[in-house]
Amino acid sequence: MTHWAYSFYDFQDALTGCYADPVHPFHHERAAEVRRDAPGVRLLELGSGGGQFAVAAALQGFDVTALEYREQGSACAQALAAQHGVTLRTLTGDFYAADPGGPFDVICYWDGFGIGPDDEQRRLLRRLPDWLAPGGHALIEVYMPGYWQQHAGFTRQTPEYVQTYGYDADGARLTDTYAAANGDARTQSLRCYAPTDLRLLLEGTGLTLAAVRPGGRYDPDAGVWHPQAALAECMTWTATLRPVSGGSR
Repeated sequence: MTHWAYSFYDFQDALTGCYADPVHPFHHERAAEVRRDAPGVRLLELGSGGGQFAVAAALQGFDVTALEYREQGSACAQALAAQHGVTLRTLTGDFYAADPGGPFDVICYWDGFGIGPDDEQRRLLRRLPDWLAPGGHALIEVYMPGYWQQHAGFTRQTPEYVQTYGYDADGARLTDTYAAANGDARTQSLRCYAPTDLRLLLEGTGLTLAAVRPGGRYDPDAGVWHPQAALAECMTWTATLRPVSGGSR
C-alpha cells in the first residue's frame, strides 16, 4: 500500500475518531441495497475501516470477511460486531497482497479505491476474479473527477482540525488534507475515474464494467448532503464489476 496511507489514516482517526463511529443509517441502507442484488451471502469487504458497513452487512444476513490494514480498525470492527450480536471474520493485512480466502458472492470496496497509481489499482483488480464465486460481482466506489475539480479549495473548520479539498489536474487525483490545531497536517491523494477511464483501467484485468450507479453530492456552500445526484455532479459512483466471459486477462 502506498506510503502516505499508513500515517494519514492513523492521523485522521486520532483527530476525528472515525474508526470508532457507530453504525449509521447510511450503512444499513447500503447493506440492504447490496443484499437485494447479491447472488449469495458470502461477502468480502476491502478496506473495512472500523467495521460499520461490515456489521450492517452481517445484520442483513451476510457471512462477512472484513479485510483492513490497520489493527485498530479490525479491533473496532470486532467490538462493534459484539455490540450488535453478529459475527465477523476480520483479517488485518495489505489487500494488494493478502489472501482473504473465498470464493465470495460479493466483494465491496467503499471509499478508498485509487490510493495508488493506475498500475497498483490494476494489480488489485486482477486479483478479484479469483476471489469471486461463479455469478458473483464486485462493487467498487469510485471518485468522480468533475466534483473534486469543482470543489477544490473547500475548507471545513472544526475546533480540532481544518479539512481542505484539493485537486491535482495532471494526475486526476483528489487531495484531502487534515491539519491539526498545532499545525501538523496529513494529506490523502486518491485517483479519480470517470466510467470511460475505468473501462480503460479494466483492460487486461479479467473484469468488465457491468453497471454504473451515481452516488450523492455534498453542497459545501449550503452545507447540505444530497443522497442522489447526476453522474456528472456526484462525489462518487459505484461500479459493478463482473468477470469477463472466459476469464481473459
